[in-house]
Amino acid sequence: MAMGVALSKLAGIGTSPISSIPNVLSLISRYSIGQMTVVIMIITIMLEALILRRQFSWTNLLQLLPAAFFSALIDYFVRVFGHLPITTYPRQLIVSFVSILILAVGVYLEVNAGLIVMPGEGIVVAIALVTHQPFAKLKVDCDIAMVLIAVIIALVFLHGLIGVREGTVLAALLTGRFVALIAKLVAKFKTN
Repeated sequence: MAMGVALSKLAGIGTSPISSIPNVLSLISRYSIGQMTVVIMIITIMLEALILRRQFSWTNLLQLLPAAFFSALIDYFVRVFGHLPITTYPRQLIVSFVSILILAVGVYLEVNAGLIVMPGEGIVVAIALVTHQPFAKLKVDCDIAMVLIAVIIALVFLHGLIGVREGTVLAALLTGRFVALIAKLVAKFKTN
């Protein structure tokens, strides 16, 4: 998933929704996108606690471990792939689309592994538990909410849509749908 986030940043047409807020915050501070991701994930875990109330347990705090690793990997992959020649708009779109696919596969594997989920998905799982709504639908809703928050921060502090563009919108609209498609494909292979 970190590779998908890094590629979306490097595409230059907006990061994935899960990283749109950290990306914009990194543009208005001296901290990297990975460092700001840790901050946002801590806030997300606090929101999970508010949503789950008594269902929230100390095991939910274990999300901090993969979150820290994930954040470091984002910065690592930004450095590794930073040399790619993503200089034309068609290339930017292709890299953005590839980043969305990588992110969706990662989200599917993470959520269905039955292990610790990242805070970005943990909050969606928490909302799904409380509202009894499907994860894939709520993932799209949460992604759109993150993009809107990033847009507001960008407009207030950067006075424009800096760090949030069409790649962000595409990822917000497609990631959850790709997760649902992957789930259907996996279910089809399991029954055969």
